[in-house]
Amino acid sequence: MNTATLTRYDIDVEDVEYLRHGDKPLLARIYKPRGTGPFPLIIDLHGGAWCNKDRASDAGTDEPLAKSGVVVVSLDFRMPPDAGYPASLQDVNYAIRWCKSRAKELKTRPDLVGILGVSSGGHQAMLSAMRPHDPRYGALPLPGK
Repeated sequence: MNTATLTRYDIDVEDVEYLRHGDKPLLARIYKPRGTGPFPLIIDLHGGAWCNKDRASDAGTDEPLAKSGVVVVSLDFRMPPDAGYPASLQDVNYAIRWCKSRAKELKTRPDLVGILGVSSGGHQAMLSAMRPHDPRYGALPLPGK
């Protein structure tokens, strides 16, 4: 008989600036399991009808996911009325590349980076996954790349 063993991790949580537009920083809340990894990493895109909520909105999902051994990077991104389409997807595309470029620091590998979204965040996750090389979404270069 096979029985699964559920490993629970203590986690560290920190807010990090991953991108800046002018004088406006965009933050990522990073939930990181303690341990050596490499752990899978999920980028979480909050819902909110494309124009509400923030990186803390999905804490009820993000924290348990991290405690199960997944690094979670929950994003703030530009939204209307401050910025319309495709600004949020530019920020998301940037964040994906940002996470992959910092994989070792985040206790993951570039090939273990995934994305999830809730409600309108799910729509943005789907668009990002379907068109990772869309020049409209990849318009923000990573420094040094």
